Amino acid sequence: MLFLLLLATFVQLLVWCFIFFPALRGGSGAATHDRPVSVIVCFRNEATRLEDCLRGILAQRHPAFEVIAVDDHSTDNSAAIVQDLSREAPQLRLLRPGPTRPGKKDALTAGIAAATHPLLLLTDADCVPASPDWLSRMTAPLKGEAETVLGCSPYRRAPGWLNRWQRFEATQTVLQYQGMARLGLPYMGVGRNLAYTADFFARAGGLAAHAHLPGGDDDLLVNQHATADRTARVVDPASWTLSDASPDWESYFFQKTRHQSVGLHYRRRHQLLLVAIAASHGLFYLSGLVLLLTPLASLALGLYGLRALAVVATYLRSPVNRFLGGGAGAVALWKVPGLLVFDALYSFFYLFLFFASFSSRRIW
Repeated sequence: MLFLLLLATFVQLLVWCFIFFPALRGGSGAATHDRPVSVIVCFRNEATRLEDCLRGILAQRHPAFEVIAVDDHSTDNSAAIVQDLSREAPQLRLLRPGPTRPGKKDALTAGIAAATHPLLLLTDADCVPASPDWLSRMTAPLKGEAETVLGCSPYRRAPGWLNRWQRFEATQTVLQYQGMARLGLPYMGVGRNLAYTADFFARAGGLAAHAHLPGGDDDLLVNQHATADRTARVVDPASWTLSDASPDWESYFFQKTRHQSVGLHYRRRHQLLLVAIAASHGLFYLSGLVLLLTPLASLALGLYGLRALAVVATYLRSPVNRFLGGGAGAVALWKVPGLLVFDALYSFFYLFLFFASFSSRRIW
């Protein structure tokens, strides 16, 4: 058991020091350009949030862009909202692609097919850009060698433990995929804030290879086709999009099940690395708890403290702290113990994610 704790601690320190800690540092430096961009927003029954999303996009300072709002069989007045806004903003277009399969891949494919510009920027209907420079910052790397840009999208802060947990989990996720991309291993992106070129999408064969899956329109495209030398990272808070977390546990678990169901289709090396991170996290706490009942308790506590320093140093760093705070401000220092409790709970949460990976749900 001591060997397992030492091994898990070693792996976890490597992960936190070399993947998570520098994950939101650096990124592409260019912030502006003048090439035209097509922004794609797919929606289904988003009448309460769609207008804020579209107005945030239309308020961007970029010199030339269009917004394609794809109606994926809405039964509320979402389409009417788009039509009303399009009278004010001629660069906004409503697209109704007709019959589509479960998931949003068909709607997204239709939106991309209708795009008139070679640079594509994707976000969701419940997202709002964090600044008027979001569009320019997210697509600026595409004017060079990059063909894929990974962005960040925190959840807004709201009352309740579920919101706190989802913000914590979203922070874990962004540290992982941005940190691995920084090391030359881009394995996923988030559709709430993702950019790529039309050529990249065409060479990848679009989304046809995984059309049978309910999710994966963002992470599987990146996982299967993005390369280290042509993938850019944009982590500046001005490039973020903000969205609301799931309002209740049922919708949260449904969302996680849908997202995790695509994990089994990742490249094998990515799967192995993600399993190593998850397993070392779980073994760290499990083996440590066992050793707390032995004469080696002081050693276990010391290793717990060592890893806790790496965790706290990462979460108190800007802009990680701001991301965790929902994009609105830093998390107070006195809340650090709560973060460590969440970190311990997250080691067991991996079990849920593992079983969720085998889900076959096919509903968007």
